[in-house]
Amino acid sequence: MPYSAAEANALFDQLPEFAATRHREIVSMAEPYIEATDRYARLVSRLVSFLGHLTPKDDQDRVIRDLLADVFDFLYEARPLILGGKLSVAFLLARRAYESLSLLHLCAVEPKWAAKWHAGKQIGNAEVRKALGAHPMGEPESEMRELYKFFSEAAHPNRGLVPHRLLGEGNEYVLGLIGKPELYFVVDYCAKHLELWHWVAATVSYFYRESIGPVDGAYFQEYHECFEQAKPVKRWLVESLPRLHAEVLEIERVESRAQ
Repeated sequence: MPYSAAEANALFDQLPEFAATRHREIVSMAEPYIEATDRYARLVSRLVSFLGHLTPKDDQDRVIRDLLADVFDFLYEARPLILGGKLSVAFLLARRAYESLSLLHLCAVEPKWAAKWHAGKQIGNAEVRKALGAHPMGEPESEMRELYKFFSEAAHPNRGLVPHRLLGEGNEYVLGLIGKPELYFVVDYCAKHLELWHWVAATVSYFYRESIGPVDGAYFQEYHECFEQAKPVKRWLVESLPRLHAEVLEIERVESRAQ
């Protein structure tokens, strides 16, 4: 079809429609993930509401509250982008959530780090990973490094993750979500996003256990139910990946032969 300025303008006007279509397609397959992340988000929101009626006891407490709100906001805003297939944009939010969350965990288990950060010291994620990896209440450094690698690689342009859009090579328009995102990457992202929600809920629930327990007797029952609901969802997401990856490889083989 020959180029037309009118057609170009019409395609731009359709960008929201493309996004809505992809969102409907992904949401229809992702209900368990949506329910699990909603439940974790609601639980963390409940804790924040409780803390709004409780004066911080020290600077460590203030730091945890600020980082908690930061993590929540970025995780909460990332999900619509994931469900819309806008993974390249969502990665930036998830990386920020991951870095704030790992710092939050370190500040929660070791007050001296909270004091340093409160005083304005810059604490790099490599330093956070090393300190958490050595702490008995931390996280395995190798696992944190893998998550950091996942989010960092996607936060910068690289050939492996920037899609081949084939503009002018069979495709006449490639912006927004006119193309269908690879389900493998969407599912992998959902699994990691759910993992971050569990991590933040576990960290802050433990940190504030002595404060909220006597006031909200049902809180930890709800936390336990969140955890139990999320376990099979995470397993379902992870166990879907090999099949979806095989489908990606097959599509790549077909496209390679067609070129």
